[in-house]
Amino acid sequence: MSNDADRDALASSLSEALGGRVLRPGDDSFETVAALWSARRTHHPDLIALVAGAADVQRVLKAVPAEVPIAVRGGGHDWVGRAHVEGGITLDLSQMRGVQIDARAGTAKVQGGARLDDLIDAAAEHDLVAAVGTVNEVGFAGLALGGGYGPYLGTLGLAADTIISAEVVLADGSIVRASDEERADLLWALRGGGGNFGVVTSLEISLEEMPAMLAGAVVFSATELSEVLTSLERILPTVPDQLAVSPAIGSGPDGGAALLVSLNWNGEAGEGSEWVRAIERMGTPLASTIGPATPTQALHALDGMFPSGRHYTLRTASVATLTPAVIEILVDGERCRTSPLSAINIHHFHGAATRVGAEYSAWALREPHLMIEIIAATADAEGHDEQIAWADRILDALRPLALPAAYPNLLSPGDSARAAAIYGNNLARLNAVKRDVDPTGRFTGIPMGLPHRPLPGRADHQR
Repeated sequence: MSNDADRDALASSLSEALGGRVLRPGDDSFETVAALWSARRTHHPDLIALVAGAADVQRVLKAVPAEVPIAVRGGGHDWVGRAHVEGGITLDLSQMRGVQIDARAGTAKVQGGARLDDLIDAAAEHDLVAAVGTVNEVGFAGLALGGGYGPYLGTLGLAADTIISAEVVLADGSIVRASDEERADLLWALRGGGGNFGVVTSLEISLEEMPAMLAGAVVFSATELSEVLTSLERILPTVPDQLAVSPAIGSGPDGGAALLVSLNWNGEAGEGSEWVRAIERMGTPLASTIGPATPTQALHALDGMFPSGRHYTLRTASVATLTPAVIEILVDGERCRTSPLSAINIHHFHGAATRVGAEYSAWALREPHLMIEIIAATADAEGHDEQIAWADRILDALRPLALPAAYPNLLSPGDSARAAAIYGNNLARLNAVKRDVDPTGRFTGIPMGLPHRPLPGRADHQR
């Protein structure tokens, strides 16, 4: 904002409209509320507006001058600071964590600030399951709007693929419903196009009957990294929809370097056990924790590995297969890793997620592939630049071997070319929707590869 007087006047106006739920730097709870998953903050808002529903969001959008940048905080699991905007206002949805289950219809209405554990726990009470990711603290809206990889890719598809309808507050403050019957183009864009079209205050999603599950991880020594990844490459094209295999290179339970192969089997236990044994035979397991599990237990399997409050920087690339050259880059990345908190995760895109047509969602990359997530992590700022350099070296080595497209939810804001490739031939239609609902560029979420038209200083995000 241009000066303190403008900020004071806007804070007073918003506070009156929201019943006092406006925070400013220096307020007792400001820093606590402003905290995100990564403590490496790059944007510092002037005001945080704590909203309780679409009507509150509408009040804020109508009260805030068009030249004042606005960001949207959903679950707050953000590594690049896009849930805030420098010198602007954060619309904080963190109090909106409600989940309503319609067991008969097999659907859930999920508010914009709900986390994955809010959703998975509510669905489990009705013996249902949702397409969630792998970390319980992630906000579901941000995950789903930007695609949503996870252990249910093979059976349920991307989290975006499960969106039935959405309540959205547009840039002009109007509250609309996007569904197949009304504003169908907006619904299509929201299925993978991110929080670029308005403030999504709730999503209606489809659920499925809770499957019998096996979940856990097989731990191998880092000395077997190349051997196990090579064996995995041979079997991944043959795995059924029910099996999710997610290798992770990092620190094992004893703190030493290790390869952890996480498994989620959603189906008949006997057949799943055969796949567990096949994975275990790929090397000499140091440990195996795979056993019967509920979706809630499976979601919490990684609790504590990447907690909020550390410094994180993410890089990502997607590859068609784990070729020997790709495997060597990953092995070398482990050799050069100097922070025990850093890791490389691999997500297998297959099954149901590959069988969705371009007319259903903006997300166009439907070929089987592996999304590689490089996590540079340190306890605090000390040594973090070194870890960023480590992650960048791995990414630079992978680029010549990678697909043109990369996962927008993990991309830096300026990485537009790789984001655009996710949408492929859908990009023109996506741009048309953007022009229709947000012609001035009030909202900028994940990168889409579209012409960048926001006002000066704008860096908005919903995650």
